[in-house]
Formats: sequence, C-alpha cells, structure tokens
Amino acid sequence: MSDEPARERLAALLGRHYAEERFDDAELDRRLDIVLAGDDPQAALADLPPLAGSGPQKRRWSRRHGEADRAQPGWVPTRERFVDPTTQRVMRVWIDPGDHSRRYVPEPR
Repeated sequence: MSDEPARERLAALLGRHYAEERFDDAELDRRLDIVLAGDDPQAALADLPPLAGSGPQKRRWSRRHGEADRAQPGWVPTRERFVDPTTQRVMRVWIDPGDHSRRYVPEPR
C-alpha cells in the first residue's frame, strides 16, 4: 500500500470514524501519522469496528458555504482547525478529494 490514493482512502476512513466520535483529536493525529508513515497503514484501522452506512443528516444550524453537520465518506481530514468568528465553534477543515474543495465540520464538544 505505497500509493497515494490508498493512503487517502485510509485517511478518509479514519475521518469517518473520527466524525462518529470513536476517538479524539490526538488519536486521529496519531492514526494519521501511522497512515502517512506507510510502514503498515492498515494498523491505523485494525482495532476499529466496521462503519455503518450513512443515513439522513439532521440539520443543527444554518450552514454557510462549505459547512456540514459531519464529515462525509471520502472527505480527508486535515490538521487545520479554526474558531468560527460568528458562532465561536471550533471547526475542523476537511478536503473533498472529488473537487478539492475545503469543507468545515464542527469539532465535538
């Protein structure tokens, strides 16, 4: 698994587990480091349960362009975070590999 698309898929899977609140920011960063190191990237997913299919999303607030309730399958998490000046929520930046757009998802409280 030395190719970049495979690593991106693994990072996206980790992002989905993170979005389902299976682990915190520090654990996500640790697991992403394993994937990016490339020695045994599957080890980053070894102890995680299978992901459920995505169902309808409940809208919690009025979103602006690029905001989402939770990360979508295939989005790749970045380490970038910021405080939304309007809502004061901590937002994490995700990349949609399909169109390379930036997406913003609130961090769990």
